[in-house]
Amino acid sequence: MPYFKVRLSGAGISYPFAGGSDPVIGFFTTRVVKAPDLGQARAAATSLVLNEWLPGGPYAADNAGSPPKLSIEEAWPIGLFSGLFGLVPNGYTFYTRDD
Repeated sequence: MPYFKVRLSGAGISYPFAGGSDPVIGFFTTRVVKAPDLGQARAAATSLVLNEWLPGGPYAADNAGSPPKLSIEEAWPIGLFSGLFGLVPNGYTFYTRDD
């Protein structure tokens, strides 16, 4: 089964930012998933990220906004070795304003 890298964006959150400045309102993140096709890879990556923001997830308790509205920015197949042995992206790049 092939591996895919999926870049997503999320908006609609209100998450405290370090230092007490404006709250985070959105983010970008990338996930690597194993799926039979691109459509199922997109669904799997979306589910992985959303589960971190729904009740019980590590970001849910501190999020004063709604669960993020996720959009797929880009998705592409990656090689077997990258899928098995490559770095596994799991963090977020947050932003505070839409200025």
